[in-house]
Amino acid sequence: MKMFLETLKMCKAEIVKVVKEAEGIKSLLLETSIEKPIPGQFVMVWVPGFEEIPISPSMYERNVLRLTVATVGETTRKIHSLKPGERLFIRGPYGRGFNLDEKGNFLLIAGGYGAAPIIYALHELRKKGKNVAYIIGARSKDKLLFVSEARKFNAEVYIATDDGSLGFKGSAVEVAEKLIAKYDNVLACGPERMLYKIMLKCLELGVKCQISIERYIKCGIGICGSCVLDPKGLRVCSDGPVFYAEELANTEFGKYYTYPPGIKKPIE
Repeated sequence: MKMFLETLKMCKAEIVKVVKEAEGIKSLLLETSIEKPIPGQFVMVWVPGFEEIPISPSMYERNVLRLTVATVGETTRKIHSLKPGERLFIRGPYGRGFNLDEKGNFLLIAGGYGAAPIIYALHELRKKGKNVAYIIGARSKDKLLFVSEARKFNAEVYIATDDGSLGFKGSAVEVAEKLIAKYDNVLACGPERMLYKIMLKCLELGVKCQISIERYIKCGIGICGSCVLDPKGLRVCSDGPVFYAEELANTEFGKYYTYPPGIKKPIE
C-alpha cells in the first residue's frame, strides 16, 4: 500500500522559464524533484481547478524538466497562461519509454507536437554516441519544432510541411518512406494516421520500430482502464505509451480512438 501511495504522490514544480516554440506551442521549464524520466515516459500534470493531464517531457537536465505543450483544450490553455515563478503539480514519471539501447543507427520521426518525446530521445541517443537522423513534419514552417536544437546535437535533419513553406512539400511519412530502409531503428510520435503508416512500413521492411501513442489517460498507473487498447487489452499508460510495432499490430491502433466515457470513434 505504501508503494502504491508513493506512485500517486504529487510534487510542486516551479516554472523558471517559458519559451514560445511555435504557433500555439510553448515549453515550460520547471524545477522539480521527480526522478529523471526515460524519453517517451509521461508525467501527470495538474493545475488546481483544471483537469489532470498526461504530458511527455521534451527534456530533463539537472532537475529541470521541460514540458512542451500545445493548446488543445481548457487545461492546456491555462498552462499556456502560467508565468515564471508560478507553480503546478506533477506526479510520475509513468509508463514505458523508448529503448535507446537497441543496436545500430536511429531514424526519429515526429509530427507536430509529437516532437516532444522525440527530441528528448535525440538528446539521450547523441549522449550515447548513436548516429541519429530527425524528420519533423508540420502543417507549415511556423509550426515546426526543435529544428535548430536537433542540428545543435549534430543530427541529420529532414523537414516536411504540408504547405511547402519549408523543406519537402508533403508529409513526414512521405520523407520517412524513402529513408526507413537505411536505418536499424525507428522511433516515432505524432498523429495516429502518420504512425500507423510508419508502423506498416517498418513491419514490411523488418526494421525495429518503437511508437509513442496517445490515448485518453486518467489515472496514469494502469487501474482505471480508460486507455486500454483492444483487443489485446494493452494499457497505454502502463504497458506503453511506447510500443514496438509488433505489439500494435492487430489492435485497434490506427483504426479507432476511445474517448471518455468509452466512446470509440474511427481515426480520421
